Parts: sequence; structure tokens; C-alpha cells
Amino acid sequence: MDESYDREMRDGIRFSWNHWPCNKVTAARVVVPVGCLYTPLKEIENMPLVNYASVQCKTCTTVLNPYCVVDFRYKTWNCTSCAAKNNFPP
Repeated sequence: MDESYDREMRDGIRFSWNHWPCNKVTAARVVVPVGCLYTPLKEIENMPLVNYASVQCKTCTTVLNPYCVVDFRYKTWNCTSCAAKNNFPP
């Protein structure tokens, strides 16, 4: 139980079960649904902070994230939500 608590404190992830069913028979006996609670804005100690404002999409204000396609040659990025092409700030 301590391992699951440590994972929750470290990553902000809590599962409804600590162990996954290993075969179909045990999976059929599970009465509580397997689920996960994730806290993306969990404060983490010693996390480095950036010294600039977030880069937002000009159309839908989505923030630039690791899933956006970035074109370093033309200094643009495509929004993952609305597919708009955005320029990086100077």
C-alpha cells in the first residue's frame, strides 16, 4: 500500500486498484471498475520554472505543449486543438 501512496505523492496518479488483473477469470471477478485519477496541476518540489509567459494559440488560446507540431525552420507551431498555424513570439 505504501508504494501506491508514494506514486500518488510523487506523480499525482491514483488508481482504483493497486494491481491489474492477470487473466480473464480474475478480470471477470472484479466488481469495482479499473480507473485512474490524474492530477496534472500537482505541485512538485524542486520543479524548475520558466521565466517567460506561456505561448498561446491566436485562435483558441490553447497553450503550446509537447504534442504540438513545431517547425523550427519557419518558427511556427500547429495547435493541437484547432489546427491553427501560429508564429513564435520574437
